[in-house]
Amino acid sequence: MKKERKVELAERLRERLQEAKMVIVSEYAGLTVNQTESIRNSVKEKGYTFNVIKNNIVKKAVEGTEWEVLTERLTGPNAFALCFDDPAELAKLLVEKSKEFKKLKVKLGCLDGKILEEKDVVALSKLPPREVLLAQLLGTMKAPVSGFVNVLAANIRQLLYALKAIEEKKKGN
Repeated sequence: MKKERKVELAERLRERLQEAKMVIVSEYAGLTVNQTESIRNSVKEKGYTFNVIKNNIVKKAVEGTEWEVLTERLTGPNAFALCFDDPAELAKLLVEKSKEFKKLKVKLGCLDGKILEEKDVVALSKLPPREVLLAQLLGTMKAPVSGFVNVLAANIRQLLYALKAIEEKKKGN
């Protein structure tokens, strides 16, 4: 590959990395072209990217960015998945694909400039989807307010029960 082409690829990757929230590095050695395409298409359907890129090009692209922590860990043939939305969804997809294709191995990830080991990526893949997490957070935030409203309403309810009992007693006399 000519030097100009490598520089162009590194610049294009750098632009994509500016938009990315997470990078997952996978080992793909031994996968057939059809298997690699299957993985790439599954990832692309979700709006992410999965590409085989030479380590030297990646090292050039991440130079001076938050992704630079990846450089010391890039050995052997690697495929790079870029996430632009929900990191847990991409992690889940790649972990599932690694179970389907035994030759695909999730090596590491990088999230917010921090390296995630394979076990961390697997743990991330077990998180519920973003919408479910937001709903759980909202429920947790709403619970104390709901409890407080119920406590206040209980006093009023007790007063109403007492007034109703007095009314019933006076009607009976």
